[in-house]
Amino acid sequence: MPKKQKTHTKAYYLSKYSYLPAKLLDKKSDINIQTLSECFDYNNIIMTEFMINIINKHGSLDLFTIGVSFLLFIAAKPICRWLDDNSTVNNRASMMRMLNLAVIVAIISRAVILENNTWLLKITQVLIALYFAMLFTQIINFFVRKRFGKVRITKGSTSIADTYSSRGLSIFVTVVITIIALVSCLRILGFDSVLEAGGALGIIGLFLAMTQASWAPDIISGLIILNSRLCEEGDVIQLNMDGKPVTASIFRTKLFHTECLDLANNHRLMIRNAKLRDQGLQNLSRFASAKGLREVLYFNIDYQHTEDEISKMIKRAFEKVDHVENVREEQYDPEIIVYETGDYAVTWAIFYYIKDVKRLLSIKHIIRSYILKESTACGISLSTPILQNNMVELASKKMFTKQVTGQSIGGQTKDILKSQQPAEK
Repeated sequence: MPKKQKTHTKAYYLSKYSYLPAKLLDKKSDINIQTLSECFDYNNIIMTEFMINIINKHGSLDLFTIGVSFLLFIAAKPICRWLDDNSTVNNRASMMRMLNLAVIVAIISRAVILENNTWLLKITQVLIALYFAMLFTQIINFFVRKRFGKVRITKGSTSIADTYSSRGLSIFVTVVITIIALVSCLRILGFDSVLEAGGALGIIGLFLAMTQASWAPDIISGLIILNSRLCEEGDVIQLNMDGKPVTASIFRTKLFHTECLDLANNHRLMIRNAKLRDQGLQNLSRFASAKGLREVLYFNIDYQHTEDEISKMIKRAFEKVDHVENVREEQYDPEIIVYETGDYAVTWAIFYYIKDVKRLLSIKHIIRSYILKESTACGISLSTPILQNNMVELASKKMFTKQVTGQSIGGQTKDILKSQQPAEK
């Protein structure tokens, strides 16, 4: 038995499809599937005509701008990564996409909502000018770094580091393009006279002059650091941070600050370029000779051990280090000298050479552990004996003082209690 078609009343369709012509709803008191299909066909026609009207309202230039903005919106991140693959890729890509989206929304709004609005057209042109100013700045700076930058190869990957020439030209290009973009935006917004444009630029210049103490010293110090090669990317330096010595590797010298990698705590340090230039630092990557960096370890050992015993013990430890670990320049024997003859022990200094400066701290730990194992096997203590004895004596004196004090307090308490008891008759 064929299934009966489900029908609805005329009032149902009048309430649900009130936007359709009445002639489609007045055919019958009940509308069947055929009438419903006619409704949908008419709906598709209306939507098609609506889209055609929107397209007709847009000129060919607007459609071209929307298409290009959409393509650039999709390709923003790959473009930014190709021009400069650093930590600011996501920020630059987000800013470019935001400008693309603003351009598309402004063009569609001018055609659909606010037709022939002059200010909306000017805002669209300003957004386009800002976008291309940002894009051209990145493109020109890319070629400037490629021409004047320094190629560095780290862990199999090639990167281009800024130099004094590349950083100076990048700043110059950015300033010129920024001024051109500002003048263009002012002309688009209607500031045609020289007085109006000069007044707007003067306000911006006044703002920069009032805040120059916050950014100008860092920019100039960054240029001086790059020009003097005080420290370059990849160099290992030692400096004081809040009164504590810090060993760090230079990661990147940026416009306002320098990023360093703390080798001890494995985190990044952000140091202003002016502060980095003002304080004294040691560049451990610049060797004084071809042997490498000369490092030293100190040990306090008791007087009862002879110089020959200490030298043999340390040389055996270094032989084991060279056999197992590749941490130092093995062609140069360790230099073992008496650094200081103190009241309690002899301070021995052990000098050795390394070239893998980034492993400076781990190399020290490795050599210390091997010397400790060898000294324990030889029966040579690396502690200061007299200090140990003093600590034991001091602890015993404290215990004795506590006992004596307790006895005296107990005796005084007994005398007080006796004096408080009533006298016997």
